[in-house]
Amino acid sequence: MASRANIYIDQGTDFRTTIEMFDADDDELVISTYDFFASMKKIYSTTTLLNFAIEKSGNDITLVLTDEQTASFKPGKYQYDVIMRKPTGELTKVVEGLAFVVDTITEV
Repeated sequence: MASRANIYIDQGTDFRTTIEMFDADDDELVISTYDFFASMKKIYSTTTLLNFAIEKSGNDITLVLTDEQTASFKPGKYQYDVIMRKPTGELTKVVEGLAFVVDTITEV
């Protein structure tokens, strides 16, 4: 079963959030041989709004969005998840949750 974690995305700004990866025994994973995919939708039954860029470092993955991407979102509640593909081909959902897009007051 996937972990649940809600994220908050400020509209019109760069977004990054890091997820530490551990195995079932709480040992750090060496994720260089794993593939990760993450998407966001308004609700599960709609088409994908976007795919996050994913950076890998050590045993961490970082979900990344640019300010141009977040500027295109309407403030509100969305859903997202992260899928991991193991070297064996097995797919596992590692995290899921709500993504709250928050309006930004300051214009740059």
